[in-house]
Amino acid sequence: MNTNLKRSKPWNVMVLSALSTTLVFGGLYTPQLAAAEEKAASLQLSDDINLNSDEKVSVIVELEELPEQLAIAEAEEKGETLSEASAKAQVEASQDSFEEDLSTTDSAYTITHTYQTVFNGFTIELPANQLEALSEVAGVKTIWENDEVQLIDPVLDETVLEEAIEPYMADSVPYLGVDRLHVEGITGEGVKVGVIDTGIDYTHPDLAAAYKGGYDFVDNDDDAQETTYDDWLASGMPEFNANGNSYYTSHGTHVAGTIAGQGENESDYATTGIAPDADLYSYRVLGPYGSGYTADVLGGIERSVEDGMDVINLSLGAGVNDPLYPTSVAVNNAVLSGVTAVVSAGNSGSGMYTLGSPGTSPLAITVGANDVPLVFTDFTGYLNDDFSAGLVNISSGFETDFDALEAGEYEIVFANLGSVGDFNQVDAEGKVALVARGELAFVDKIANAKAAGAEAIIIYNNLPGAGHIPNYFGEGVNFVAGFSLTYEDGIALRDAITEDSTFTFGDRSESQTAGGVLADFSSRGPVNGSFAIKPEVSAPGVSTLSPVPTYMNGPDYIGEYEFAYGRKSGTSMSAPHVAGTAALLLEVKPELTPADLKTTLMNTANPMTLDYSVFEIGAGQIDPVAAIESEMLIQVKGETETLDENDQVTKIRDLTGALNYGALAPKGKNVREIQSVTFKNTSAEKKTFTVDVDYQVGIRGSKDALANGVTVQAPQKVVVPANTTVSKNFFFVSPKTTETGTYEGYINVTNQADAEESYRIPFAAGITN
Repeated sequence: MNTNLKRSKPWNVMVLSALSTTLVFGGLYTPQLAAAEEKAASLQLSDDINLNSDEKVSVIVELEELPEQLAIAEAEEKGETLSEASAKAQVEASQDSFEEDLSTTDSAYTITHTYQTVFNGFTIELPANQLEALSEVAGVKTIWENDEVQLIDPVLDETVLEEAIEPYMADSVPYLGVDRLHVEGITGEGVKVGVIDTGIDYTHPDLAAAYKGGYDFVDNDDDAQETTYDDWLASGMPEFNANGNSYYTSHGTHVAGTIAGQGENESDYATTGIAPDADLYSYRVLGPYGSGYTADVLGGIERSVEDGMDVINLSLGAGVNDPLYPTSVAVNNAVLSGVTAVVSAGNSGSGMYTLGSPGTSPLAITVGANDVPLVFTDFTGYLNDDFSAGLVNISSGFETDFDALEAGEYEIVFANLGSVGDFNQVDAEGKVALVARGELAFVDKIANAKAAGAEAIIIYNNLPGAGHIPNYFGEGVNFVAGFSLTYEDGIALRDAITEDSTFTFGDRSESQTAGGVLADFSSRGPVNGSFAIKPEVSAPGVSTLSPVPTYMNGPDYIGEYEFAYGRKSGTSMSAPHVAGTAALLLEVKPELTPADLKTTLMNTANPMTLDYSVFEIGAGQIDPVAAIESEMLIQVKGETETLDENDQVTKIRDLTGALNYGALAPKGKNVREIQSVTFKNTSAEKKTFTVDVDYQVGIRGSKDALANGVTVQAPQKVVVPANTTVSKNFFFVSPKTTETGTYEGYINVTNQADAEESYRIPFAAGITN
């Protein structure tokens, strides 16, 4: 073991921008070259830690002995047998030995956490100048910095979205067909789902009956409630931190509502989640401002396994594209323990290689975010007989009445940029406020109009020729009806306003978005090193309406649950759609392993509205109905990498729904790589499938396979008898003259007797120098 090497780690906190320290050409990672240059060292620390300082630091010590489930899986791969009792005994022996050796050193240490189930090691506090000595203690494999963790912040920036997209939970449930499953009695009953997040407001009427318990790793007690408004008042801390996050939190409640909201609140916005009868558990690992530490995330994952969760949801992550990051390894081991782990891909934007950890975990289900179709109510706005222009709806209040708006006549005032100061200069009470885009976020302009007593707000674009503002911001207790105008129409309206002007809303119309469009903020793959296809699937995650604590509407609303709902966008919102769907699947098919469940969701996913790389959407958008009704399982028998007890990369089995041939270096020779695919037919009828390969060209730089002589050699027909599993080999073949770059696409598998029964398998390979 190398005890004195220090690998520079270019991250300090779990943020949402992925950093690449890999060798890249044409956007393609070259693991063979990287492996030659960089060997994993024992000290995984940032440059901020001074190894000569006596300042106390917190680190995570990973021992050489593998955690229980990973040791069993590795033994199985070697054709050996290792019992759970033996594996557990080995872990306990390694920890006893470590503590005994540590006690004989001069280290002034304190063990604050112990992990055995999904991670073998400890969290330890000690002076930084004793870290190198700690790395020399027998049995230590790696020492990781106990990084600060941040929830994957919901996206609020007005520049993020390119289309007017806004799903209600009430929209995403029927859009996914989940309401049909609820009618059939499929509601996730009896399935245990753990939310590893900021806590849950278990007093919310839509969540109270679903909530069954949990643990708070921030305060180390059994009360896994959110950080509340009262907590902030008692803290003496700023209400908002430098990132704009409030001391009090709501993220975990919003996530929980999407999974298991029961629609019990006496409100028009009562939320019925994907799996309303699931048993909901909260593991609070993120505290004030939505931040915490890796040690607590590891503790939350481990406790969820020990508590017997069937599904866990992690809408949190680090901006580190590393499949061997501690939280990624812990998620792997949770999955090996039989828990389906659903993880957000991250909100780092449209670039490739922007996945965060633990979304890089090969055994997790990593989820991207897309929108759903929505019908909008638009108007033509009239100013006396002097002006008319089309208005596009961008917001509404919880109590907005479009019928009344259409029937009324209103005075109109120009309030400049819509700041509080701007509204203080005009009388907007009961009137329509016209403001210009710029400086303030749209949501602040709308909220300021509501505070000033306006009936509606019109925001015109500040970019000539750019058309309407391409955003929808949904409803809110602090919102009024909002509309956009083009720059040209906005300037014309502004100049036409007089003291006697009367504004009306007429020519009411409806428009609908396409839906199935990937959000710009959704992080993309592939995974560094393995070139794995992630995210595996996408799900609704744009402006999702779900429960929040009452204090999120302001202190005047504390305890008033009628409007205790909020809209959030992000892969944090798409992951719980998949976690809820996993609960539905496990209710109907409890025999599914986590790998089988992931494969089923991938097999039955739908193509998106636009064309995307397989590294952006995986198999596509989830289809819960098709997944539950499917009687086929088309699974790739792959491998993935982890670290063994000697700190060397080793492979374990990875069963999934994608063909990942990896990054291949021809070295002047033709390439022929093989992957084995199983076709499992659980029906009582023989099925015959046709197999077609669809190569994608020019998407995210993907190369022309046919022009380069690259082929995926697949059987043209697959016959699968009833209740039988058939294995077939799929080859990736490329000549030595193949252009370097990425080759990707989808393999479509269609039932000859019923074209409606079809499945698709994403595939990818990279050709390197």
